Amino acid sequence: MNTQNVQNGTINVIRTMATSVLFLVGTIGYSAYVLFELLGSFSGGSGLMSMMNRIMAESGAYSSMDYETMQILSGVFGGTSVISTLFSLLPAMVAVAGIWMIFAAARQNKLPGIAATGLTMVRVIVIIQLVFSCITVFAVAIIGLLAIIGTGSLAGYYGDGASVVVILVLVMLVLLAICSIDVIYNVKLSGMVKQMKETLVTGRPNARVSLFVEIICYLEGAGSAISALSSLAGLSIFGFLGNAGMATASICFGILLRQYRGKMQALEMNPQQTHQTQQPYQPQQNAAPQQSYQPQQNTAPQQPCQPQQSVAPQQTEEQSYGETTLLGGQMINNGMLQMVHLIRRKTGEDICINKESFWIGKDAGYVDYCITDNTAISRRHALITIRDGVCYIQDNHSTNRVFINGYVLEAGVDTRISNGDVVRMGDEEFTVRIG
Repeated sequence: MNTQNVQNGTINVIRTMATSVLFLVGTIGYSAYVLFELLGSFSGGSGLMSMMNRIMAESGAYSSMDYETMQILSGVFGGTSVISTLFSLLPAMVAVAGIWMIFAAARQNKLPGIAATGLTMVRVIVIIQLVFSCITVFAVAIIGLLAIIGTGSLAGYYGDGASVVVILVLVMLVLLAICSIDVIYNVKLSGMVKQMKETLVTGRPNARVSLFVEIICYLEGAGSAISALSSLAGLSIFGFLGNAGMATASICFGILLRQYRGKMQALEMNPQQTHQTQQPYQPQQNAAPQQSYQPQQNTAPQQPCQPQQSVAPQQTEEQSYGETTLLGGQMINNGMLQMVHLIRRKTGEDICINKESFWIGKDAGYVDYCITDNTAISRRHALITIRDGVCYIQDNHSTNRVFINGYVLEAGVDTRISNGDVVRMGDEEFTVRIG
């Protein structure tokens, strides 16, 4: 199985879904929910102040209270309502920002990057909501238990009220069930977002998408749609728009979860299906011989590629593989001599891969090419090997990873590199030249 093909296919699936119309509509819907809920709090505060003024005027309270004092109290009451709504919407605002970051990163073809940060933000908010859900379950249980005990005592004293106790028990059980469902939802959603981030960073497909979360999305969408109709009937425009946005977002994200699960399952069952779509990593069959690499005439003469003095001298080994013969770092395919070069973009330096196993890193005593001017490079960052006429690169469990054409590599796994590929180690970029 070609690991890089699987990784590229997984990243392409995520990019396609994160830039789809369905994802965009869901993101806009959730953003609309946050916006109109906030605007509704302002209009709601004004409505409450008007209602208080009307009540005070009709009751004659203004005769015993200064009008300006009443206005100040009304303003404080309305401002408190707005601030409490704003505080309650802060988690949703952070989640909206994280979702937009995922969309922007996918549109700009910068995965994982900012998209991974966006998923982290969403997961943090989910964990916070989980904590509050657990607190709510505890509070409901305590308050319900106290209410039942108090009602039972009164029923025993007056000899009546058993039916009230039964009703309280049923209400408490329903509330506990709802709160427990919210706890389970947040637990599963947190785990699912974590798995999605791991898939995005590693490129390994993972089809473990919670069906429970998907069903809750549909139910929440239906409930928000009913609330939107109720708000419309009550002529609450902001309430209608906010609930309509939440209904749209919940249904869109529920559908996206189902699609994501199906695509990840397809990748897990048939990883080779991405082979034809990933041209840089597709082995060429009967390909024409590549032209010899020619350095630019206007560049300074390249220094011969020399291994580090502390590394044992390279013994020339000749191994036969059918029509391919390896001479050190050279490849002879069908009579055509080929060499592998890495062109360091920062300096324009031509790094000749003159060994079958070639180490790159910052520890001069243990590598064949040393990068001393970049702290993002690990001691032995990557290993380049040549075997069977193919060049491979492996991330040696480095801190800042290895990327090919923007796709992160799985540490410890050989991945084929081809002519023209862009290899990035940390923030150091190289262009592959084979010829």
